[in-house]
Amino acid sequence: MSASLPTTDVELIQPATVVKRRTGGRSPIEFVVDRIWRFFCSVRAAVYEIILLAVMVLLGTLRGSSVPRSIGDAIPLLDPVINRWYAYDFFHALPFIGLLTLLSLAITVCTINRAPAIWRAIAHPTIPTSHSFLRQAEPSITLSSPHGGASLLADMSATLRARRYRVLTEQRGEEIHLYADKNRYARLATFPFHLALILILIGGIVGARYGFREKEFIVPEGSTRAVGHGTGLSVELERFTDTYRENGAPREYRSDLVIYRDGKRIEDGSITVNNPISTGTVTFYQASFGQAVELRVADLTGKVLYADSTDLGIYKLSDNPESPAGIVELPDAGVRLHVVGPDANPANQPELDQLKLRAGQMYVQVRPLDEPLVGEAPAAIIDQGRSTKVAGLSITFIRERRFTLLQVASNPGIPIFLAASFLLVAGLAITFYLPHRRIRGIIADTPVGSSATLAPLAKRDWSGQRDFTRLMNEAAGRLGPQREAHPPFTESSPPSKKDRVRAVSPGQT
Repeated sequence: MSASLPTTDVELIQPATVVKRRTGGRSPIEFVVDRIWRFFCSVRAAVYEIILLAVMVLLGTLRGSSVPRSIGDAIPLLDPVINRWYAYDFFHALPFIGLLTLLSLAITVCTINRAPAIWRAIAHPTIPTSHSFLRQAEPSITLSSPHGGASLLADMSATLRARRYRVLTEQRGEEIHLYADKNRYARLATFPFHLALILILIGGIVGARYGFREKEFIVPEGSTRAVGHGTGLSVELERFTDTYRENGAPREYRSDLVIYRDGKRIEDGSITVNNPISTGTVTFYQASFGQAVELRVADLTGKVLYADSTDLGIYKLSDNPESPAGIVELPDAGVRLHVVGPDANPANQPELDQLKLRAGQMYVQVRPLDEPLVGEAPAAIIDQGRSTKVAGLSITFIRERRFTLLQVASNPGIPIFLAASFLLVAGLAITFYLPHRRIRGIIADTPVGSSATLAPLAKRDWSGQRDFTRLMNEAAGRLGPQREAHPPFTESSPPSKKDRVRAVSPGQT
């Protein structure tokens, strides 16, 4: 009795010592890395990140609508919040980019974390199963043979391999446990699928960080305007045409554009409202149009300071909102020209039209560029085709033109999205068209021969159950008549619960 006490004490103390070594032997770096790894693998953290990202996407989308203003009108106290809402660019903000980065890291870590288990399931699957699983599986089947278990295994293996199944067996006592599968490498399709999700998030990060969208990019007819944003692109409007229906409603707006990169012509074509033109990752959309005026401005020495078209209508004359206006800055002369066109609707409140401009006339006012205006600004009414001297400048109104209003959007993440789309479709196609089929079974000797009870791992998978049914019917045909009262399964309908065990169980005569 006394000799056994020390042994018992050692057995009780030893596990505690081992636990202490395991917890106390980890360095702080290992502990921090483990915590970070657990965070990125956490489903709860991923749910919170996705919810926060969805909220930011919703707020960023509503920013371009009248919803925030309607909220501010209903609750005036929220006006400061509404103003900041409109001013904040959600899709280019660091929190949005940070959330996308966090989600892409989480998917990457989770994929790496799952990779060993997936490969083990492919290369070294668990072969043994249990009778309880086979009894409860839907469907399951028991086939009998008058020969021994080895002969039955050979027949089953031949049937399975004919259907491209890999067959693995393991002896457990008097029973042979069988595992068969096909399309096992299709499980690797989860990696291109996850890579596609990561690329989609990376594409969003690249687009948010380096993309842009110009909502009011104006190009007058005959003029060329630089896109900027480091693209090296410029756009020339060769011609703008608009057509109308008989009731006066617009039928089509068309802009004939030429696109240059670093001065070299690279693209040309016509765009309409629903037919944009793209070059690389930059897309040009037709938005609207308006009136423009072509001017030539020179100083008294004859030096040309400006020879181009300027748009009218983006600005309005304060005294008459129906008079389209534009601004031309002349840094070399240190002045700014305010150009005003005729009243667009003379019949509406004619008392507001103080300038009384006729068709073919423009009103030009000269103001200092960087200095406050002292006294009344020099101004003149200029007829088309004539030159007029104003404040030491010779201004010529050449002709009326029109301008096109474009929206220019650039998303450098588009090539990444295309690669992600290919991987996503490929991964889904492999997953759905080459599903991983698995069958488990137990083969045992019986007093009259042997029996094999098999079941697929296809719960809630009608296609998998149908494939299993077809395969078992072939096996039954190879083995010969079965001692059973149930008719064979059909591929058109799955077996009922009462029919899921179709033949005699082991030991039954």
